[in-house]
Amino acid sequence: MKVDRSFKKLSNVLPYLLAFVDNERRYKFVNTAYEGFFGVKLKNIKGKSIAEVVGEESYGKISELHDRVLKGEEIGFTDKVNLRDGRTILLDIKYVPNFEGLSKKVNGFFAVINDVTEYASAAEVLRAVHDVVNCQSQVLSTERINNLLKLGCHYLNVQTGLVSHVENDTYTVKYSYSETADIPAETTFPLGDTYCSVTLTANEVITTTHASESDEYSGHPCYEKFQLQTYLGLPIRVNGITWGTLNFTSPETRLTPFTELDIELMSLICSAIETIIINSSKTKRLEKLAYTDFLTGLSNRLFITERFEELEPNDNKFANVTCFAIIDVDHFKKVNDNYGHDAGDEVLQQTARKIAGLVRISDCVSRVGGEEFALLLTDLPREKAERVLEKVRTAIEGNAITIDKNQSIKVTVSIGATELKAEDEFNSAYKKADLALYKSKRDGRNRVSWSSN
Repeated sequence: MKVDRSFKKLSNVLPYLLAFVDNERRYKFVNTAYEGFFGVKLKNIKGKSIAEVVGEESYGKISELHDRVLKGEEIGFTDKVNLRDGRTILLDIKYVPNFEGLSKKVNGFFAVINDVTEYASAAEVLRAVHDVVNCQSQVLSTERINNLLKLGCHYLNVQTGLVSHVENDTYTVKYSYSETADIPAETTFPLGDTYCSVTLTANEVITTTHASESDEYSGHPCYEKFQLQTYLGLPIRVNGITWGTLNFTSPETRLTPFTELDIELMSLICSAIETIIINSSKTKRLEKLAYTDFLTGLSNRLFITERFEELEPNDNKFANVTCFAIIDVDHFKKVNDNYGHDAGDEVLQQTARKIAGLVRISDCVSRVGGEEFALLLTDLPREKAERVLEKVRTAIEGNAITIDKNQSIKVTVSIGATELKAEDEFNSAYKKADLALYKSKRDGRNRVSWSSN
């Protein structure tokens, strides 16, 4: 095939790589894009065989395809190519036979090559984002967001991805992925020491690939402290309010500027993270509702039941959990009858606060019935548990509950307690504590009784 000047001019403005090889498998023409991509000049390879240019070993992998195209078959495929700078790219390659005149004789073929690395990577990101967002709910939000950060880092070829929550002037790391550093959740920085301060001020996507050469970033505290050259940051908005930032950083200079596609894909990841944060917040609220007694604010029967289930099922299950108790407000019906249900609610609320204020954070206080509270004391010898329960009883006995400006009442509680055994579950522990509670009531109320187990 003779290559005329018009063909050369047209092919040199094409965005893809183009080569023509004759039926003896010798280069006759390559366009400017081909020369630039592979670092060759037409004058140096024209007339040379493909095997001479790429090497016998490399050509051996594709020679069979050239056999087929020179027989008149059009062939298309994709192939990964390792470049000298260490990058691996994906090429979309099409071999098109060229027929001589109107005959069926093939006098060579065109190789049309397009670098589709970016688009293939984009497709992988899209699939991964879809999988992460639509995965089963049992996968924790932390794991899902960390997977998205890892995905963004690999796509952008940067070291670190962070999700931050920003309040006032404090930047708090909530989720992180890094190939080189351990950045624990809840790590805080002054907002002004981060590039994210620029992102939040602009309220849009901010990028830099060479901070040291940027007037805006070279003097920024973040560059001075952390020497971060590459940065892409986006504001995270939850329910229309700026919540924090998504950012990707690296101390190395990025070889190429961030593209529009890069920004679009990171924006998609940002939207996915916003969705996860919103859904996680909703889930936490639902969990709180499911495990909280609405009147007193204590945990409920479901919570303390599951707390039992979380304890290790072995022979030493309750080696350090010595006491389960039921606390019952004495003569509570009379309170409702004499003072009204509002007064009864006030009694329950103040009693709940009193009990919760007398035990440790590690202990569990729950409202399990109308006027009944359950208490699980952990890692406490029996004698100390006895003192805690007696302190609860006397504190309530000595506390006058104000039900309006001019009226207060005094209440007492009866308590039934049991030492837990390895075989105990919630129901068996409750039954034994309830029997002890019955004994307290039978013996006159306002006292602590222990089951005999």
